[in-house]
Amino acid sequence: MSLVIESSDGESVTLGIKWLNATHVRMVCMATEDKKALTGAEVAAQGTKYAEERVTIGGLTPMTTYTVFAVACDDAGGYSGMQVVQFVTEYAGPRPYEWESARDGIPSYTDLVLCYGGSTHRTPFGWNKERFAPFVTYTDEAGGEHWLFDSFLCIEFVMVPYSINLGQKRTSGGREQWQELIDYWFGPDNGVNALEEAVGEAAARLGAPAGKRKVVMVMPDPIIYEEYADTNTSTTYWGELNGRRLDFAKASDRIAAYKWYIDSVRRLFDEADYRYVELAGFYIVSEDLATPGDGWNPELKRWEEVIPEVAEYLHALNESLCWIPYNRAAGYRNWKRFGIDYAYMQPNYFWDDKGEKPLSRFFSDIKANDLAMEFEFDDALLEKTAGSEVYRRRLREYMDGAKEHGIYGRKPLAYYHGQNTLYELSVSAAAEDRKLYHEFCRFVLDNPLRK
Repeated sequence: MSLVIESSDGESVTLGIKWLNATHVRMVCMATEDKKALTGAEVAAQGTKYAEERVTIGGLTPMTTYTVFAVACDDAGGYSGMQVVQFVTEYAGPRPYEWESARDGIPSYTDLVLCYGGSTHRTPFGWNKERFAPFVTYTDEAGGEHWLFDSFLCIEFVMVPYSINLGQKRTSGGREQWQELIDYWFGPDNGVNALEEAVGEAAARLGAPAGKRKVVMVMPDPIIYEEYADTNTSTTYWGELNGRRLDFAKASDRIAAYKWYIDSVRRLFDEADYRYVELAGFYIVSEDLATPGDGWNPELKRWEEVIPEVAEYLHALNESLCWIPYNRAAGYRNWKRFGIDYAYMQPNYFWDDKGEKPLSRFFSDIKANDLAMEFEFDDALLEKTAGSEVYRRRLREYMDGAKEHGIYGRKPLAYYHGQNTLYELSVSAAAEDRKLYHEFCRFVLDNPLRK
């Protein structure tokens, strides 16, 4: 006989059963921790009798591991070798933790800094408390120390050699890679734990901040095909969930993977019970949300099938959903239809040496579509880099433009700083670097929206 799990939810499981030279099967379904494994004789004697090839067992408890024992039987009392499958029931619905339920609504945050990490190609690889320190507080020219960023985006788009971002020419990451990303950000002395420690050490000097520092976690893309653009490759590559192999050709399975990831992260925050940081939401890693009639290859992405339901799930948990599209990316006009709470568009002007993405057009676009703004800079503006004065000027144009166009103090802001440029600015002794560093940190610190 064969026994497979066809589907499960918070309170039931559906099993597919096939047998030969038998008239029925007998099965026992029990919470795994209830008792030790049964023998075939015990199942044949005590199990419930089924003569159908598809059986649904209800009345189960959500978020519980179950084991099903089954034998095929004949009318003479004979029985086959035993088949065993295991599964975990899902949530019966969104179940906020106490700290989520205590919120008035989804969290708000004003200055979100991007922190790239997770893939082995990153240099530096880790985010320890020393690396976080200049993002947590800022020391001004007179030696006064101030709280700096109020929110931190833990972001990655590739887990070399795999991709977790639609559109990459790499093999799509599966459950193993998604779990590796979680493990990275919650590793000892790294990621969220290191941020907690960095904020705690600053609090010992300054007193506790006005509120916990917010953490937004990246969500890997549930890429439909194992090779993004090759529709002949597997859609079942991702792995199993609740004892069943997911098929990403189905929107429901892509949503299930999203929810598994979201709940895995939420559980770690709940277990850690941090004093100084809290989960504030999740981030869509794809920088475009193509839909039919808007953007490239919407048939390979099908965002309209999954993002609205994920947003609804997050909102039921009092968690936010944010997104950072590139300049005029697909979805930048209709981002609210997806249920996104915070959308920050990239100007891409910082690298625009051909004059194709003028800031004037960018500010018109974000005001017309009620978008927030992402700031951008990288090592090109460091004084040691040839031609760096051009890039320092562009960052200053961002700051001046945000004020001139009424974005500063009215919309939340996000900050891309390459791999580690803000840290490099913070420790640089070069005069131009020091000057720009203080200008930039004062811009963040004085954001009227924080008040």
